[in-house]
Amino acid sequence: MTATSPQTKTRVQRRAFLKSCYFQMERANELDLHLRDVVEDFDAGRLSGDRFEGRGLVVIGESGSGKSREIDKALERLTANTGKLECGLETRFLQDALDGETTWKSLGLQLLNKLGYPLSASRTEHEIWTRVRLQLQGQGIWLLHIDECQHMFQTLGEKETRKVINALKTFMKHRDWPVAIILSGIPELLDKVNIDPQLRNLMTPYALRPLDLRGPDLDEVDTVVCLLGEELGLDITEIRDGDVYMRMAYGHENLFGKIFRFLVDVFATLPEGETRVSPSHLSDQYERNTGCTVGQNVFLREDYEACNVGALMASD
Repeated sequence: MTATSPQTKTRVQRRAFLKSCYFQMERANELDLHLRDVVEDFDAGRLSGDRFEGRGLVVIGESGSGKSREIDKALERLTANTGKLECGLETRFLQDALDGETTWKSLGLQLLNKLGYPLSASRTEHEIWTRVRLQLQGQGIWLLHIDECQHMFQTLGEKETRKVINALKTFMKHRDWPVAIILSGIPELLDKVNIDPQLRNLMTPYALRPLDLRGPDLDEVDTVVCLLGEELGLDITEIRDGDVYMRMAYGHENLFGKIFRFLVDVFATLPEGETRVSPSHLSDQYERNTGCTVGQNVFLREDYEACNVGALMASD
């Protein structure tokens, strides 16, 4: 790619460009392998001609780990690399992200809207989900991704939780149109999956764990910094330092999504005419983002691991 001088872009354009950047890290390759196993198992089941069950993934990660984007990109790669399954079906999937106090019924209505078949909320839950299944089958969609699942389970009692779990199993085991399912959310989602042995046996877990900069993750962070700097024609020599990276990671709870957003903030808001990124740019941006005092700034305090990085406006 061709480096672009930051002076040729407005701050908003620079930020938009940086936000659109994506770096395929090792965790993306691992997610691809898990997704491929689910897809190949589904394909083989269809090809066998026998009754089979869809398999699934449960992808967990803390808020800020970047899991939603990783799944989006994994599905994009799946579509690009597997246009048609060996059984003859096209690679077709449906995604939805839950928010607030979503119920099983409201999720069904959301999916129907995405399927282009809106239905009145006065319909029963059974009618809604029967229509969802028929629309999935009619449109050849066999892979369903439900993101931020904790928003649904957090508001349900034990009885309602088991009802949702049974409904998920029914979708995956349906005689006429079994589907593969990806559930994603924060780590507590795994507790709900583990409630039911049958659902647990249908799902493969994958965790986007916090980065460990004492291992190969250090090189991946360095690669991201270098590529972002190169794309904008910036001199990032002064911040290419293991200690700087460790401080940056600790300040963002070792979560890649948070680290990436911080780098976007730093590079997008450089003063006009500035092309050299220094540690002071990082410390200033961290102070602006968190409201912390000097003594709680991970880029300024010698014993940075004593900083309270879990609170805004942390003070001594």
